[in-house]
This record gives sequence, structure tokens and C-alpha cells, in this order.
Amino acid sequence: MSLIYPGQFETVIKLRDGTEALVRPLKPSEDKDKLFEMYSTLSKETNYYRFLNYQPVTRWIVEQWCDVNYDDKMTILAIVKENGRERIIADSRYYLDKTTGEAEIAIVVHDDYQGKGIGTKLLAYTIEVARKMGVKKLYAFLSPTNRRIIHVVKTLGFTVKWVFDIGEYRADLPLQ
Repeated sequence: MSLIYPGQFETVIKLRDGTEALVRPLKPSEDKDKLFEMYSTLSKETNYYRFLNYQPVTRWIVEQWCDVNYDDKMTILAIVKENGRERIIADSRYYLDKTTGEAEIAIVVHDDYQGKGIGTKLLAYTIEVARKMGVKKLYAFLSPTNRRIIHVVKTLGFTVKWVFDIGEYRADLPLQ
């Protein structure tokens, strides 16, 4: 387990509209309030798609999400500058089961930045980070009504299958 900040995973990406976003691992002490701000201002639909049910976000929950160790709990953020301050616009994270080498991945893009390509680029980058960190396989559960993310994961090479028992899609991507 490593608590050393992995600065090698910092990069800059361009959105379709030309906006530049800093992409980097979460820094708990710096990002907690900005992460709460992002999650607490998501639309109900975006919140639902992220959690597969509507879940109001509390500061306590965000504190739990900030408990990363850059090993089996990794979070990659997309950050832009707005009015002279940093704003988190997207959050991609995975949780690794060390016994199987498989990690559940999740992503959310703030409503203000959807449709600008950040989701696809951030997810692709998170896949690259997971591969470099030795993750064997990524998987995600997806709402059947979230056509946008289903298209994105298929584009990135995930296999998507319907899971009758839970009424959701499961997306799988072997990395090794």
C-alpha cells in the first residue's frame, strides 16, 4: 500500500471546446471541499446514473471517498480553472480487490461539462493508470437508460452484458 502521491499520473487534456483540464490523482486535503461541491451540484439524473439510485451526497460520504491510498483505492480527477479558482468537473475512480486483481470502476462528469469529451478521455486515462498499477480487469455496472456511458465503454473496449438478476448492464475490460 502506497500513500505517496503518484505525481507521474498528472497530465493535461483538452476538451472538445478547447478548455484545458488538469487530470491528476485526488489529493484528499486539497480536494475534499471541491469534490463535495461537485457532487452536491449534480442533477438528480447524473447522480442516479453515478450511483444507480439517487443518493444525496453528504460531507461524511465525501470524506470516505477521499480515503484513497493510490493502490487499491485510486481516484483521478479532472480540474479546470474558473474565475481564478480550481473546479473539479469529473471524478473517475476504481476499487481493487487484491485477491482477484479486479477493480470496479466508476465515473461521473458534472452536468456543466457533459458532451465535451471529458468523460471518454478521463475514463481512458483511468484505464491506462489501472493498467500501469497492475490491475488485471476493470468492471462497472451501468443503468440500462444511460446510453451515453454504454456507448463510451464499448468504444473503449469493454464487453457489455445484461445481468438479469439485478436489471443492469455489466461492463468488463481485461487489462492483462
